[in-house]
Amino acid sequence: MSTIRIDKEHAKLLDKLIAHLTLKGKKISKKELIGSLIENALITEGIKESDQFTSLENDPAWLGLKDTFDLGISNLSEIVDKLLYEIEGEE
Repeated sequence: MSTIRIDKEHAKLLDKLIAHLTLKGKKISKKELIGSLIENALITEGIKESDQFTSLENDPAWLGLKDTFDLGISNLSEIVDKLLYEIEGEE
């Protein structure tokens, strides 16, 4: 185990984040949160692959967006493309 020192402002921000997560029902220690932040940074930078989300279909963020934007229109992307990319007077 290592000890790290952070300034008072970052310590307050860390406590604020932990309090926020606790209010959302996720109990987490400072040690766990810092470890999770490091893991996520490595994944974001492409240094480490995520073991948790191997496909887009299993990613909770994608599933949330999928449910949010399912408007029941089967060809919605084609309609959006036509509206966005149609040159005036041409189809």
